[in-house]
Amino acid sequence: MGADDTETGPQIGLSLNDAQQPFAIDRTNKEKPVFARDLPLQGSINDAADAYAETSLLRSSGIARLADIPFGPDPAQRMDIYLPDYGLRGHSNLPVFLFWHGGGFTHGHKEWCGFMAPPLLSVPAIFISANYRLLPQVTSEELMDDARAAVRWVLDNISNYGGNPNRLVIGGHSAGAVISARLELDEQRRRAAGIPDGAISAVMAMSGSYHKRTGDVHSDPALRLPVDQPDCAADFSGPTSARFTLAWGNLERDTVQQSGRDFAALLEGRGVIVRRQPFENADHFSVHLDAGHAANAFHQAVVEELRAIAG
Repeated sequence: MGADDTETGPQIGLSLNDAQQPFAIDRTNKEKPVFARDLPLQGSINDAADAYAETSLLRSSGIARLADIPFGPDPAQRMDIYLPDYGLRGHSNLPVFLFWHGGGFTHGHKEWCGFMAPPLLSVPAIFISANYRLLPQVTSEELMDDARAAVRWVLDNISNYGGNPNRLVIGGHSAGAVISARLELDEQRRRAAGIPDGAISAVMAMSGSYHKRTGDVHSDPALRLPVDQPDCAADFSGPTSARFTLAWGNLERDTVQQSGRDFAALLEGRGVIVRRQPFENADHFSVHLDAGHAANAFHQAVVEELRAIAG
């Protein structure tokens, strides 16, 4: 979305408080409110997407987080960590849900997804929303490198925040759904990034176009991956032991719905356990916004997967 003068409400700024536990949140350190105009300029997507972006920011404002934790040197390589009880109760062995935003690989902010945190924190679990470098500034494989780096950071560091790195579930919406599925199924690059088989227990993917080549977003053909090189989630076959949940709304474009159904069948043909979640009266954006409610079936499926992982 683009720069905008609409205030999205106060965002509680948080920092590590060394006087308490290593992962405790200092609630006295308050940053300035977050405005849409304060996020990196990206330009308009379309009216519906821009409205979704504003709504998601509004719903995410004021939710306590550890903001902009770096997992790489680039300013885009940052994540927000949401902790139960503001990180003050000394939790340990918590399951972790790492999530990537959508935006067609060219737009989006981790701040779009904070509204998902409150019902997950009550599980209790840790919720993480991660950024990644966007097209066309990088190639699709460099974008995936960022996602893998975020997972590797979680495996290496989340125990310092009360999380158990062996209790990890990943997911995403739209472009983020493709990222999460592709990350797990591209075992060669996943392993090379230090993410072993079995590290990811489940993939929770919502409204992805799993058969569309990511790099084709580039207007310059020279920046696209060669046509004989895999560049969509359906191109990769694993192996994987992760369980997959594939969700979509029945008011989405037919191509998105069909991609979800076809990808589910493809995975099942490879022996993967797949849960299909078609949502009635939900479009590409409301299907995600509804996931911030404890009664939502996608949220409940995430909780089921988090609780299924033995500590």
